[in-house]
Amino acid sequence: MRKLFLSILCAGGLCMIVYAQDSTTAREHIKYLSSRELHGRGAAYDGEHQAAEYILKCLEDYGVEPLGEEYLQIYEKPAFAMEGDVIGKAGGRLLVAGEDFRIMPFSKSLNDKYRLIRISPADLIDSKKINDINKKYADILPQSLIYIDNTNVKFKKKKDEEKYKEALAKIKFVSPFKAAGIIEGVDKMPTWGLSETHYKRNLAYIYMKSDIITDKDKSVEFYYSNKLTEYKHFNVCGMVPGTEFPDQYIVLTCHYDHLGAMGADVYFPGAHDNASGCAFVLNMARYFKEQPCKYSVVFLFFSGEESGLLGSKHFTENPLIPLENIKYLINFDLLGGGDEGIMLVNSTEGKGQELYKNLMDINEDLQLVPKIAQRSNAANSDHYFFTQHKVPAIFMYTMGGKVGGYHDISDTNENCSLTMFDNIFKLFTTLIEKED
Repeated sequence: MRKLFLSILCAGGLCMIVYAQDSTTAREHIKYLSSRELHGRGAAYDGEHQAAEYILKCLEDYGVEPLGEEYLQIYEKPAFAMEGDVIGKAGGRLLVAGEDFRIMPFSKSLNDKYRLIRISPADLIDSKKINDINKKYADILPQSLIYIDNTNVKFKKKKDEEKYKEALAKIKFVSPFKAAGIIEGVDKMPTWGLSETHYKRNLAYIYMKSDIITDKDKSVEFYYSNKLTEYKHFNVCGMVPGTEFPDQYIVLTCHYDHLGAMGADVYFPGAHDNASGCAFVLNMARYFKEQPCKYSVVFLFFSGEESGLLGSKHFTENPLIPLENIKYLINFDLLGGGDEGIMLVNSTEGKGQELYKNLMDINEDLQLVPKIAQRSNAANSDHYFFTQHKVPAIFMYTMGGKVGGYHDISDTNENCSLTMFDNIFKLFTTLIEKED
């Protein structure tokens, strides 16, 4: 199984450090997992596989045993990989990839100069206008890109504004134009996302700073390759057996994948999201190996979270332990901050509310975090599919503090403060050790 991976010389070395269970150790994990070497932990350049290998090696070095016969649970899903040079030009001027423009990860490859066809926001909700554009530019549309300036958009009627927002969302999936793609002019770059990207689409969708294109520009150029291939994803699964009840499980989860790369030079580091959660669960694994609980503690590092919770969904449909034997599950995602406290998703009723109350009691005694907040369940991280299988599960993320931009190239190790990391670690180890 290990032959599936690339050889990673430095990953093993990092895991041989003698660890303390603190934010210093976490920083080393986050630094490597969010490094350029891993290209954003996506399919491009096999960054996701390199991250999985690193986590697996850490678990081996700690002496944490595999959950099944081996550490890896494998599934396949199509994934896009944008590798190599990504070049964009407007009016012959070279643009800065990542800053001036961002190509959505599902976009088809482009490799030419394209005519710019400008339309207004109002055109997008007028079927007659769309038909007229398709007829007028029929001969050149395949070598053209539709440009919509989405800045300072105003409609007199509220219903037209809503129709426009709906139409703008739809063209990312199916464009009404027979052009090579769409360029959306924006004030600032929106977040990148991988959800619903594991199928082929016959268009490119590109965000571009609206002040990049001038009224004089008649064409743009884009040169990049984006391939959709069947991709092997790995869930990395370990366990420390319980001293009294080895067939009853406390499960700690996180996702290690992130958004990957937009070619050779632009990648999404994903330090806060979710190298920080991986570092937390790795520290938990080391801690509970050295100080076992009476219940077995399971550590699940999921892939495919950014693509629609694929890894956790696969695990719940192909569980390596009886789901009914899970006492509770805690999912850790977005742990880079915490100056304003922590949020517990799915903690307003049942076992989630009980865990919330237990954490509140511990925090009252030890004064570890400023606030513990609650909210109801949501399909926003890897706990969700477990709740759909009746597994008691909560999702914890930090609030406030210095962290990089969400789903942005600024989510770097340097922008992760980790100011509350040690205290949060103490809070949750205490919770687990107090379990009756």
